[in-house]
Amino acid sequence: MGNVGAVFLFEWKRALTLPRMAWWALLALFPVFIVGVIRFTMPDEAQRVMHPIPPEQLRIFWASMLYALIPMLVSMLGTLLWATPAISAELERRSWVYLTVRPNGGTAVLLGKYLAAVTWVIPPALIGLTIAVPLAETGDGWQMWSTMARLVCLSCPAYGAIYLLLGTLLPRRALVLAVAYTLIFEFVIRIIPAIINKLTVQYRLQALLVKWCKLSLSDPGDRPSGVQALIRIGDEPAWQHVTILMLLPPVLLLIAVAILRWSEFSASAESDV
Repeated sequence: MGNVGAVFLFEWKRALTLPRMAWWALLALFPVFIVGVIRFTMPDEAQRVMHPIPPEQLRIFWASMLYALIPMLVSMLGTLLWATPAISAELERRSWVYLTVRPNGGTAVLLGKYLAAVTWVIPPALIGLTIAVPLAETGDGWQMWSTMARLVCLSCPAYGAIYLLLGTLLPRRALVLAVAYTLIFEFVIRIIPAIINKLTVQYRLQALLVKWCKLSLSDPGDRPSGVQALIRIGDEPAWQHVTILMLLPPVLLLIAVAILRWSEFSASAESDV
């Protein structure tokens, strides 16, 4: 564990540079910018009197928007860019061989970079959420903030473990594999009304969003169209989704460590072999 902590601290110190802090600030401010643009371009009070928007529909709209921007976009993009190249970055620097000759050096690098990625992405997501929620007309700011914050804390470890595993499976094509997984599974398969969509993280997160924000009405036939477009969920309790999302990271990390121990990564450039 001491080696893991050393890698974690080293990665955080290396992240405290101007370009990376600019990217960190961009992650935090992008959702705020989008929410602000939408909020200040919406119809004013006089127009709403003439064309009133049902409060429930407005609440569903803002819940969907905040979810798409923060637990979905910020969490996925941040962990993809940080966790996926954990192994490939060391191979490109030709430092992998020096790290792995130490006792459990490869495992320490893997776990330390995973912790650094997760703890690096969660703060900008929460900062952006804290600024964006007051801008949105949710009607229940605290409930919306607490729901989104919990989803962020569940999504970042899950996505970080997935992208780390993909980067361990195929280090040379890690980003390509991660982007393909995201597009195929988290954006396409998760909307398929079948058993396979339950294998995606998005299914679990969206189910928790509907349950924790109480967007689902008692009668499915009376459910607003916005909720139907947001997610197709079953009757699983919230604790089941939370348990699966909490068990997913350690299981995937164990698989990634096993693959790392069984694999032999070449530190030579592709042109050298």
